[in-house]
Amino acid sequence: MSKLYFMRHGQTLFNLLRRKQGWCDSPLTELGIEQAKTVGATLRGRGLTFDHAYSSTSERACDTLELAFPGQPYERVKGLK
Repeated sequence: MSKLYFMRHGQTLFNLLRRKQGWCDSPLTELGIEQAKTVGATLRGRGLTFDHAYSSTSERACDTLELAFPGQPYERVKGLK
């Protein structure tokens, strides 16, 4: 049986400043980097592996995925918002 998992990006500078970012791309904060790594470690600790991974084209989303699952191939999808 297939399962679909969704993950939000880690905290960004605009999140910290309580600014709306929309499609503006602010970088991950140190907390956001740690959040991404923690999620990856938690899911790997539960024995989860992924056949496919997808990300929006925003750098914050791609950075989060790359930090959470180093080496995991993924596809950036323009329409994924």
